[in-house]
Amino acid sequence: MPKEASNRGLPVQSLQDRIREAIEEEIHAGKLKPGSQLDERALAEQFDSSRTPVREALLMLAAQGLVTIVPRAGIFVHKPTVAELVAMFETLAEMEGVVARLATQRISEAGRAALSLAFEHGRAFVEAADTPGYVDANRDFHDVLYQATANPYLAEQIRMLRRRLAIYWRHRGLINPARVPSSFQEHGVIVAAVLAGDADAAAAAMRAHLSAGGKAVADLVLLAQDAYDEPAAAAGGR
Repeated sequence: MPKEASNRGLPVQSLQDRIREAIEEEIHAGKLKPGSQLDERALAEQFDSSRTPVREALLMLAAQGLVTIVPRAGIFVHKPTVAELVAMFETLAEMEGVVARLATQRISEAGRAALSLAFEHGRAFVEAADTPGYVDANRDFHDVLYQATANPYLAEQIRMLRRRLAIYWRHRGLINPARVPSSFQEHGVIVAAVLAGDADAAAAAMRAHLSAGGKAVADLVLLAQDAYDEPAAAAGGR
């Protein structure tokens, strides 16, 4: 019986998904760095599988843009160019601007209360200089706005893009603690605009928050050039 059919009684598709999800998680966590080569044989041994479901999982990751298949060279964790990183970040800024606009137009009374609470929750981490705590609070703040849009498709697309960029923001402590107070203040501007019902101001404040005066793009360029070799200052909570 083929290994992929006998592995804990799982069907081939389930095993492929399990392998894909495990590799994807290691990429997003920074355990597999951009440019790292992936060994089909080693992965098959790791998952007690034949190489067929491993190959299928890698093909799915390639379709997601997370791995690159180079003929006669191998399979590698995708290492975006500087232009790709800038394009991804510009796209994120514009999409988040749309989120702020829609949230302002559609937010409920419960959503308004949740947004104010999420904003205030971040204050304690700023005052305690707790950068990791603020990063989590920042994620929760943006999640409240995603929910307020009543557009789960838009939210999912943004989350996917944020996950692809997260390895550059978080790997090896690259989030700059000095950026956190400014990020919190920018959140305050966004909240004020949303609660005032000013969709244009909310969208503009969100784009400014993500762009941070162009610094974020410059940081991503530095990170791409360093390719994890040397730590560099990166963007804070966004």
